[in-house]
Amino acid sequence: MLDMPRAPYGDLHLVCRPDRADRHLVFPYEVTNAGPVPLLVMDAWPRTAEGGRSADPDLAQVLLRDDGIAVVGKFVPAVPPGMRIAAPLLPLCTVLRPTETLMRELRIPLPLAEQSPYLPELRLSSYRPRELRGVLFAIGWWPLAQPELVAGPAAFAPGLQVVAPIGALPPAGTAIQRFPTTKLEILRRSDAFPREVPAHPDLA
Repeated sequence: MLDMPRAPYGDLHLVCRPDRADRHLVFPYEVTNAGPVPLLVMDAWPRTAEGGRSADPDLAQVLLRDDGIAVVGKFVPAVPPGMRIAAPLLPLCTVLRPTETLMRELRIPLPLAEQSPYLPELRLSSYRPRELRGVLFAIGWWPLAQPELVAGPAAFAPGLQVVAPIGALPPAGTAIQRFPTTKLEILRRSDAFPREVPAHPDLA
């Protein structure tokens, strides 16, 4: 029998109404904990600059699936092939208790381009424009009591939690909403960019 990853226990409900403004794709969204247990909702990304650390709420993961759908949002990115890392890069999380709602807005500059915290931006000539068939907006989460994770307050980002795995990283739940697109392109990277996200089975 195959050892299938266990689905995380919980339920996160997403409502998003995307728009374009000031040369950005704008994703105002809210997520509600519709389940019985507290959740760790992926909410920002740690950044290091000038010797200090901060939380960036507008850093997103963007990738183009083989079916022409762009996956955009806050979720655990895949490690690029051949890259050796001491520990996975994980988003900062907000604890969301049952019935609580978190309201946020994610702004992504246009032109839309594939991006990951593991890889720097490329020269424009190293991208290939592709027309999109749709956008899948995604917000990742884990149960707060996930036994394979530890979480604690981020000293540099009040209200946010630093998350670290104990052993292998467990699969994450993903709240998703899909939108059609018209006349929207994405810049596809030509390097070894990872487009599979094994931590998020719902995004395959």
